[in-house]
Amino acid sequence: MTTTPASTSVAAARALSPGLLERAPVADAERTVAAETVALVEAAGLFHVLTPIELGGLGLDFETALLTTSELSRGCASTGWLRAVMGGNTWAVALMDEAAQKEVLREPDHRIALQLRASGPAAERVPGGYRLRGVRGRFCSGIDHARWILAGIDVEAAEPDKAAIPHVVLIPVDDVTVIDDWHTLGLRGTGSRSFVIEEAFVPEHRGLPQAELDPLTSTRPRPAGPVHRMAFTATGTVALAGVLLGTARAALELYADTSRHSPAVDLPALNATIDAAEALLLADLALLTHSPVPGGSRLERARMRRDIAYAGVRCRNVVDTVFQNAGSGGVYDSAPLQRLWRDANTAALHPTFDLTRWGGHYAAVAATPTEKPTP
Repeated sequence: MTTTPASTSVAAARALSPGLLERAPVADAERTVAAETVALVEAAGLFHVLTPIELGGLGLDFETALLTTSELSRGCASTGWLRAVMGGNTWAVALMDEAAQKEVLREPDHRIALQLRASGPAAERVPGGYRLRGVRGRFCSGIDHARWILAGIDVEAAEPDKAAIPHVVLIPVDDVTVIDDWHTLGLRGTGSRSFVIEEAFVPEHRGLPQAELDPLTSTRPRPAGPVHRMAFTATGTVALAGVLLGTARAALELYADTSRHSPAVDLPALNATIDAAEALLLADLALLTHSPVPGGSRLERARMRRDIAYAGVRCRNVVDTVFQNAGSGGVYDSAPLQRLWRDANTAALHPTFDLTRWGGHYAAVAATPTEKPTP
């Protein structure tokens, strides 16, 4: 069988998974993934799946981002989550000015944490860039291991009386004050702590209007290849579904190795549920890749968002089924299944897995006169 860079990356993630499983209890207890673990993921190139080749990455696709995240999450959901988040941020940086690309992506250990919607007043436009004051960010996944934060902020408009413009900006971690408030139900190892910025200057080259994340509204050249033909609003969170795919598979593997088997746990059916969720996401990504509309039509994008939510919810349900039927030993903090259950239910609280929201959005788009459901 011929190997490809994508299959090599998935195999590398699979090879790391057993070691991650051994270290997962420590990551959970210490509320951070060990630096040695992050270094192993880095050495395998798994934070650079979406980074263009010309910028030092693997130049692969969202399918590989999903599958590598899933394999890592079979060992440690927190490590998978960090790969999904930090590995997705380089996709956005590749759309920024060349000066930002060189400043960030050409440097060693340039890992980038994410806070997609920081709170606070709109940034002030000043000569050469933007002035941030009184900014606060929560759920900043990867901040323990990052040199940079990709943060979503509003920037005041250049014209008076115009609405502020959403941007993403790159901020050095050294410019923020980290707040150690990550005491959570699950995904404890992600260390997704909060931060505050009293005042910071962001050079203009490290800012990007969020409209540039969509090929239909972009005004600047984009990297070549199908991965940057995608729209962040459709595919930006698909790798997070890999966390729940991998966690659900881990729960079934753990249950299958126990002596207690309940009739309520139909292992073949539950495995098929996970396989179907993965296949659905891969089919949606293929549809977007080959869509005649850059980034996909409104319906194709809505379908992707709906199915990310659907896959996550179905995988969370698999973990719930196993946990509820595995016996009272699961109540102990030392029980691996309890950690899987906590991680799955914490991950599923992310807004991208709100099936009511995204299912309703798909239905509304499908009902419009200009959109018809894809067969």
